[in-house]
Amino acid sequence: MEAHFYHPINDSLEEKAKAYSKAYKAWQNIEASFHFHDQQGWTDRLGSQEDLQTAMKITQTTLDMAVESFSIEEFHSLTQKGLVASDELTLIESHLHKNQATNGSIIELRKKEIRESRNKNSNNHDIGKDI
Repeated sequence: MEAHFYHPINDSLEEKAKAYSKAYKAWQNIEASFHFHDQQGWTDRLGSQEDLQTAMKITQTTLDMAVESFSIEEFHSLTQKGLVASDELTLIESHLHKNQATNGSIIELRKKEIRESRNKNSNNHDIGKDI
């Protein structure tokens, strides 16, 4: 197992969202560190290129673990509840769409929602006819 710092307190959506947000912020900081590393005076403060690459690998592993911890249903809940920022949602969504199996799950979830909606609407129409 690779090094990471993804450790939500429990398996609740809120705690996973907090842990994901921390990983996302760390990822942004590492990206910024790479950007500033070559500028004069920053090398002493940021460490060597190897140090940054190691930190990036750990941060990327953490971010991947955090994203993969969310189910499709939880992703929709994150959106509805506003537990993470919009840029964080975009990263999760892009990660979810990379996985073909996940794409199939999204399609199946949509089909199921449509079927349930149609069944509910048809049942409501039948109730009105009895009156």
